Amino acid sequence: MENTETNLVKVLFPLFLPEPLTYSVPADSKIKEGDFVRANLGNKSVIGVVWQTDISDSGKYKIKPINKKLNVRPLSPDLMKFINWVADYTLSGKGMVLKMAMSSPKALEDEKQITAYEINKQALSDIKISKHGMRVISLLNEAGIPLTASEIEEQAAVGKSVIKTLVDKGAIKITLIEPRRDIPHISKLDINLSASQQIAADELCKKVEAQKFSATLLDGVTGSGKTEVYFSAIEQALQIEGSQILIMLPEIALTTQIVHRFEQKFGFEPTKWHSGLTPARKEKNWRDISNGRARLIIGARSALFLPYTNLRAIIVDEEHDGSYKQEEGVIYHARDMAVVRAGIEKCPIILASATPSIETVENVRSGKYSVLKLDSRFGEAVMPDIKIVDMRKEKLRADKWISSFLKEQLAQNIIAGRQSLLFLNRRGYAPLTLCRECGFRFKCPDCSSWLVEHKSFKKLMCHHCGFNRHIPEQCPECNKEDRLVSCGPGVERIVEELQDSFPTARICLMTGDNITSSKQVSEVLRSITDGEVDIIVGTQVIAKGHHFPELTHVGVIDADLGLEGGDLRASEHTYQLLQQVAGRAGREKQKGTVIMQSYMPDNSVMKSLSTGSRDDFINTEIQSRMKTKMPPYSRLASIIISGKNERLTQNIAKAIVRAAPLQDEVRVMGPVPATIYMLRGNYRFRILIKTMRNINIQKWIAKLLSQVKTPASVNVKVDIDPYSFM
Repeated sequence: MENTETNLVKVLFPLFLPEPLTYSVPADSKIKEGDFVRANLGNKSVIGVVWQTDISDSGKYKIKPINKKLNVRPLSPDLMKFINWVADYTLSGKGMVLKMAMSSPKALEDEKQITAYEINKQALSDIKISKHGMRVISLLNEAGIPLTASEIEEQAAVGKSVIKTLVDKGAIKITLIEPRRDIPHISKLDINLSASQQIAADELCKKVEAQKFSATLLDGVTGSGKTEVYFSAIEQALQIEGSQILIMLPEIALTTQIVHRFEQKFGFEPTKWHSGLTPARKEKNWRDISNGRARLIIGARSALFLPYTNLRAIIVDEEHDGSYKQEEGVIYHARDMAVVRAGIEKCPIILASATPSIETVENVRSGKYSVLKLDSRFGEAVMPDIKIVDMRKEKLRADKWISSFLKEQLAQNIIAGRQSLLFLNRRGYAPLTLCRECGFRFKCPDCSSWLVEHKSFKKLMCHHCGFNRHIPEQCPECNKEDRLVSCGPGVERIVEELQDSFPTARICLMTGDNITSSKQVSEVLRSITDGEVDIIVGTQVIAKGHHFPELTHVGVIDADLGLEGGDLRASEHTYQLLQQVAGRAGREKQKGTVIMQSYMPDNSVMKSLSTGSRDDFINTEIQSRMKTKMPPYSRLASIIISGKNERLTQNIAKAIVRAAPLQDEVRVMGPVPATIYMLRGNYRFRILIKTMRNINIQKWIAKLLSQVKTPASVNVKVDIDPYSFM
């Protein structure tokens, strides 16, 4: 008699759903929490994850059955706990957090089997086999497992015809197998460490060996060899059977150099994870990570949500970098979430930086994190001299941006056969194009921002929504020709000025606009390392992590650019970025020089950079935060309300503020129009919530938003611990 008894389970789908849905499974089913399943959602069959088993029947609705269980390794209880934690902390739907863990849908389908060959023992004794054929038989016999045609051809030194003949005769037979992955052979690490590096490396190895949670700041000046130190921890972690190690990087461009360095040290290529991978490569890498075949993973912030089987160490390189903050979809800070995942997985986390964030410094001072310091550069390298050029005293033409002193230094460096880097954190040719006749300015039709001129593409582009148009020959407002003028410099304009001043110099432009793939990054980095470039011009893509032996001179155009606006972290971020840029100079025997062009040379950031007093800057910044009770000495959250209808959107924003209860230690500010008032055709208003650290800000905001009915045409987004106030 057929068993019709069923149990109920909760299934979470990678969709915009706040909670799992209820489905039925046969009572004798072996389905468990974490299993991937297919179930009908509406009239579609959708893949989800069993989130809870053995739940009680509410009896109110007709319960649909699960269609099938997928042949995929289940999500671990630790990853499920992490997904729940992130959803609760960021006030996001659990389904949207799960979506980040299911980031390669193809990998959830049955893996395509490949053709292999094995001995047909029953027929073998009756078949006459050639000398070449016997080599194949001997190989298969010794291997003890089916082999592919390419494996047979290579190892038995035979052609395809020999394999075909053996199949036709029935001596060997075709079989289907799962794709095999090479198990990496891990070479013994051979790194010559300084005394201070060795002390730090030994301490990190102890933390890895302990196999429990710990958080350590690896605080080393630029060029101190932090990577080599944490390589020692990686080697220790790789000794643990089946272990996996995650290295997180803020930029895809940094992946190329560190992958190369890793291959040189360990003898195998790590598994990469970032948005630049093809779908096929993502599918393979996701499977390898899920099955435990990938031992070391190097990736961007999204790598944090991958289904590791035995995560034994996490390294967050350049932990201070703002790129770790995800601003779209689920809004989270990958550094902070990495600490949480390390805690759940019970493994050590290493935060590496030459300019640690104020939050991390405070966690060290409060005893939550330990710290290991590297106060000097490796080998014979020393820190560069930093000089500030007061641009208020420069008498440059309106279309020139490089000071005479900086040009002199560039000329001397070219003559000496050494490389220079010019940094400007502004993409394109010019940030604004206007008409000299009528004053018309080119603005994005969908955003509150000016269109940026990209001369190389012959286009005006919006850096917020991607809108672009060709540069016209006449003003669209007054129809006058030859009256359009480019205002201000972007990196393309700096290249143009350099070409005029140094016509024979080999100049390389490196931005996210002209270098869009890992292959391009590799080629550009190779050309720089091989001495085929005299002057590098770039944005923040080139500012961090790179090591160029012949680069001895750095120049910064508009050094105070990041100090504009009222951003809470403007000074901190500007200091970090400029210190990282300066750190590219003189990383070998030749001492480096850094010239920063500033219109605010008396600003505390510029003074701290020129004197090398990083700790003084940090202390001043901390005192300012403590005095004003700003993070990390309080909590902040932004509520961003956006919609196509300006009045309706503003009314919803006002309704949220009116619904906020009066409470000690909670301050509600706004609503105010966002700095970027219109984005992608949506009007935007911001509310800022400030609380003391003893307040559960998530619970407070969730209760507040539950009291306001929001129409579907208005989007309400919450950003816990905001980094951007745009």
